[in-house]
This record gives sequence, C-alpha cells and structure tokens, in this order.
Amino acid sequence: MAEIDNPKHSRPIDVHRWSDHPEVKALVDRIWDGYLPPEIVGKQGPRTGPKPKTSFRKQLRVLILDLYVAWLDDPELSIGVSMSSNSWQTNSRYNALHLSKKLIPIITALHAADLLDMAKGSYAGPGARGNRTTRIRASEELQLMFREAKFIRDDVTRFKGEEIIILRDNKEANRIGKELEYEDTAETNAMREDLQSYNALLAGSFIDIATLQVPVIQRDHEIEASRVQIHPETSRTRRVFSRSDWRMNGRFYGGWWQGINDDWRSKIFLDDQPTIEVDFKGLHVAMLYAKAGEDMVSDPYNIPPTIYSAYPSELVRKLVKQLVLTAINAKDKSSAYRAFREGFPSGHVGKTLMSTAA
Repeated sequence: MAEIDNPKHSRPIDVHRWSDHPEVKALVDRIWDGYLPPEIVGKQGPRTGPKPKTSFRKQLRVLILDLYVAWLDDPELSIGVSMSSNSWQTNSRYNALHLSKKLIPIITALHAADLLDMAKGSYAGPGARGNRTTRIRASEELQLMFREAKFIRDDVTRFKGEEIIILRDNKEANRIGKELEYEDTAETNAMREDLQSYNALLAGSFIDIATLQVPVIQRDHEIEASRVQIHPETSRTRRVFSRSDWRMNGRFYGGWWQGINDDWRSKIFLDDQPTIEVDFKGLHVAMLYAKAGEDMVSDPYNIPPTIYSAYPSELVRKLVKQLVLTAINAKDKSSAYRAFREGFPSGHVGKTLMSTAA
C-alpha cells in the first residue's frame, strides 16, 4: 500500500453513486467474496438484528464506485470518510441509499486486504483546525482491477432519490455547515420539482467546451489548483440554504461552469452553439445600493491603488471582491474576516493583505 502524502487533496465520500451494469456487480462480487472476512459477509452463521434497508453488498458497491470515479478524476485524490458510527444515519434524507455504519468494518477490511490506501483521521476538539476525517483511495491492486474492469465512467450514474434541496446550519471553523433534517412543505416540494425539471433540461443538453481535447480544465490560481471535470454528472445542480433558515442563501450549486473563470466560460457551447454570458458588474453590491435607494456609480471592488501599491491591482480587486461577498453573507464583522482568511492556505497573501482593513 502507498502512503497518502497529502490528505488535504481530497473530497467527501459521495453516497449516491450507483450502477446496475453487470460488470460493476461482477467486480463488487469478486471483492465481496474474495477479500472480506467471514464475519462481514455473514459466513459464520445468520446475521442478527434488523435487516438493513440496503444490503451490505450494495453498500460496498456504492463505495467501490466512488473510489473508481475518484481514481478516474485523479489517481492521487482521496475520499474523506467518517469512521464514527454516529455519522451514518440510515434514515437521513441526505442518505437516500441508506448507507450504514457497516461501511466502517468494510473499509477497515479492504485496507487490511491491501485494496485501500488510508490516512487515519484526527480530532483535536470541536472546531479544531487539525480535525479531519479518515482519507482513503484505491490502492495499486484495486486500481489494477479498475483498469481490467469492463465498464466505463458513463456506466456510473447517480441514485435518483438523491436530495437536491439542502438546509444547513451555521458554519463553524473549518467546516461546511452541517446538513439538517427537515419536514417537507408545499414550498420545498415545489422547489424540488422545479429543480428536478431544470436538471432534466441540463441532462438533455450537450454542454461542452469545444476547444478541449480532454473534458478537463486544470485550474491554477492564487487559492488552489484543482481539476474541473466536464461531464453530464457535473452538470447537475442543487440548492443550498444556510443558517437553518429557508430565507438564507438558496443558491444553485454543482454546475461545472461555476468552477471556471470567465475566459473559459466564454468558450462554452450549448448543443453545439456558442453562448454569451451576461455579466452584471458588482451585482450583489448593486442590489444593496438599490435596496437603499442609491445608485452605484463606480466599481465597488476597486480601491485607491495607493493603499496596496505593492500588489497587482487585479489581485487586490479579486481579494476585495471576495471579502465583500463574504461579508454580505456573514453574521458579523469578525466572522466575515475569519471566514475570508480561512479560505486561503498558509503563506498566501490573502492571509495578511486585508489585515489593515480589520
């Protein structure tokens, strides 16, 4: 097994991967029968307790599929997965396939069988910067199975019951807000139906960048370097509400075009036709001006060049814009500065450039 040198190069496990392809089932059966111990697969007598809503073998299928997709996206990419039984709520609306804490011993057994590379998680207390879940990725042996498998990326889909209307609580340090359970209302049902129709429209459209030879954009900017995959799956959207309040946020997330710059967006084709992006300068600030009955007469993100003359004006404008947008969505001044600085890695100019503004 190889070491996971950079556990931060990861994403959370996706619990809604699915495929009914017979070769997917064959690979999962091979792993289930050949690599998992008898106490997991139930060869030491009948299982006790209630019957799981989703069989353990099918739960393994979800895990293997997500490892496969991560490997295709980037062989160095890890998946973050909680090894705490309290994290697996089978009745959660955000866990439509009812994955359970049984995945914990399955992951442990796959690691012991040399099918997974692993970096164990750490916990130093609530909100601690060093907190992270366990990271896993396909080992060389499992990667070899993927290479030999007779299915492809397009054979991996998403479970149709996946929740797309998300309600989150307040964000704490170093984490995205926790997803909250809620009771459906006529309003949430209407939002879900509208978004399902929109996603169906996206699924029936061919959205692409025609100049790309490979459907991947490698972003490399001041904050991070990452890959944007152009694929029908990354054209789906969801709505996310914040602060435990249906009046907060409600933005649409998920479309791959949201993760690229305006130069790349100008190259997008829709059903083989070029597109035009309408750009509203300073839209959020302009809305605040309008609410106050005032006119916005200049670029709200440009500040006098003498203040930060040592830095490129383009970088300063970008950082000012990020700070302003963070502040609009923050509950107070101190949390705005904290959230802004947490968005940058150690040593980045964004950690200190705006310190005088505080």
